[in-house]
Amino acid sequence: MRNVYLIFRRDYLGYVRAWGFWLSLAAVPLFMLIGGTFAVFAAKSSPVRYYAVVDPAGIYAAAIEAEFARDDEAAGQQARDLAATMDLPPEHQAALESGNAAPQRKFILVPAPAASIDALRPYLMGERLVSGPLGDKSLFAVFIPSTDGSSLEYWSDDVNVVALRAVAANAMRRLARQDALSEAGLGADFLAEVDAGALQVPAYRIRTVVEQATTGSEVTMADRAPVYVAGGLAYFLWLMIFSIIQYLLMGTIEERSNKIFDTLLTSVRLPELLAGKLLAVFAVTSTMMLSWGLFAFGASLFATSQIPGGASLLSPFLAAFANPAIIIPGLISFLLGYVMYGMIFMALGSLCDTIQEAQTLLSPMMILLMLPMFAIFIAFQDPGSPIVDIASWIPVFTPFLLILRMPHNPPMWEVIAQMGIMALTALAILWFATKIYRAGAVHGAGIGDLAGVFKRMLGRKG
Repeated sequence: MRNVYLIFRRDYLGYVRAWGFWLSLAAVPLFMLIGGTFAVFAAKSSPVRYYAVVDPAGIYAAAIEAEFARDDEAAGQQARDLAATMDLPPEHQAALESGNAAPQRKFILVPAPAASIDALRPYLMGERLVSGPLGDKSLFAVFIPSTDGSSLEYWSDDVNVVALRAVAANAMRRLARQDALSEAGLGADFLAEVDAGALQVPAYRIRTVVEQATTGSEVTMADRAPVYVAGGLAYFLWLMIFSIIQYLLMGTIEERSNKIFDTLLTSVRLPELLAGKLLAVFAVTSTMMLSWGLFAFGASLFATSQIPGGASLLSPFLAAFANPAIIIPGLISFLLGYVMYGMIFMALGSLCDTIQEAQTLLSPMMILLMLPMFAIFIAFQDPGSPIVDIASWIPVFTPFLLILRMPHNPPMWEVIAQMGIMALTALAILWFATKIYRAGAVHGAGIGDLAGVFKRMLGRKG
């Protein structure tokens, strides 16, 4: 164990002492912080624009303004629905709903300063200004009915901002429906009244009588949190394996080209060398992931602290993460999956002399890693899919899919059997990878000699 520790300490310190490691460690949260700040700043700093409608009767202008009001109400309803799923106390739920009021309007209706497009041209091109609630501004857009009355023309100097035109199009469709209802002798709110009278479809989860008496049956975030946590663990494993490729490949190539293996193997045995290196890379990637995880957790705490009753938002996720039925199989799958993929990459890296040779391996490695990502996506959408059931028995998919299946209470015999298959596969890969690593690192075998290495291994076995 001492030799394993010495190899581990040597490699781990070699990675973390490099300035590039700390630069890459800080880059992700820094870019996320900059990106989030930029997005918030862009949304808040978006200018308020004036628009006008050439409409003496005021029908079209009223319809567009009513559509904006409906959008604001829909945003408030989404906030209320979100608050309802969070299972917050009534006072916190009311505060959350009031705190999610519609944002400031970005388009304000002003009286049209002229009735023709030629007369409005100076206002639209910024040569003349119109008065409004926020002072004098140029006219951003104007709506003018066509001469034949078949369309409401949208004129603007900016062809990229389409939000105002989209709202107007929705308003015209709604106005046409109201006219059709009026001609049929029905009220303008007929469709809204019909929708209001429709049967609601609330979501309930079937439980035992005891559970239903204590926790109720309505679906809340506590019911969905285990799926989100399992999905996060599966993606975390994938991201961690994806991150170890460069460390394993580059480190192995450097030591092989500099003949460092020969020196190391005079002091330690090959299994000790492999164990120490694998643990070192695991510790390096764990350091990165833990740092990013703490950053994400701190950001979540800060975000929820800005919401009334926000502290209770994280409790379902923390409870799901602490659930032994999820975390224990998740940790076992995590470790076995890391060993399987880590040994594959380390063995292949030992056969490369140059970075160019390693780059030829990156494409098949990327394909090997993208397949589990596709499986994760399918399992997250439909964990009961037959494809997921079959793929979960394939060892390269099992570490990810077993984690995702745990919130859905798969049969215990399947969980144990899949863990056993993972363990046997990990042992087989460990045995093969050790032989390949010895051939590459000690005896100088290359990529072209891989077929011969397998033949010798199978020959000895026979």
